[in-house]
Parts: sequence; C-alpha cells; structure tokens
Amino acid sequence: MNKNRKVELSTIIGKGSKIKGTLYVQGGVRVDGEVEGTIESDGFVTIGSSGVAKANIKADECLISGKVVGNVTCKDAIELDRSARMNGDIVAKILKIHTGAVFNGNSSMNSGAKTIRNPIIIENVEKKEPTK
Repeated sequence: MNKNRKVELSTIIGKGSKIKGTLYVQGGVRVDGEVEGTIESDGFVTIGSSGVAKANIKADECLISGKVVGNVTCKDAIELDRSARMNGDIVAKILKIHTGAVFNGNSSMNSGAKTIRNPIIIENVEKKEPTK
C-alpha cells in the first residue's frame, strides 16, 4: 500500500463534524471529524490525524492516522501511520505498522480462505523398548 498514491474519495467527514450511526460509502471516505457506530465502504477508508472513529470499520483498504476504537476488517490491507492510536482487532491480508503507532488488540491475516479452528488430535503412541 502506498500512502502517497491517489485515492478516489466520494465522502469527506470534515474536522468538527460528528456522525453517530452507520455510514455506508460507495468509494473512498476520509474522516477528519468524529464517527461513532459503523463505517462500511467498498473502497478506501482513511482516518485522518484529527479523525476519531469509535466504530467498527469494514473496507477494502484502510489508512489510520488518527484514533480508532473498534474492530477493523479489510479485504486487502491496513496501514497504521506513526500518529495512529488503534484499540481493537484487525483482520486483513496485509498489516503495516509504522514506528510510533500504538496498536492494542489482536491481528489476523485473512487470505480469503476459511480459518479452520478444529483442535489438533494427537493419538497415543505406544512406547517401545529399543531392540538389542
């Protein structure tokens, strides 16, 4: 993920704005204000350095520079910039964390395949004495 690449934004939540509820966005969204609830996008989600998301986020890709309290699920990649403050779990194929970012939570890599959570069964193996 290249943070300097052009990303098509269809929605911007400006500094000083507050949204409470579910935000569905077709295309990219940038949050420089506050969102509480859920953010869903079929594109790129950016939480700017002044942005605060007390929300679960679901998107193709994410760049976090501000504060997120909630779980983030990305189809492709998530990047935590050096000013990021993230409290929650992450599921993504690619996770990039810059020096200085704070991440408290769990992360898992998702390659599109289902995760198998069956316990491993080890059968008892009969102990044999060495032959002389």
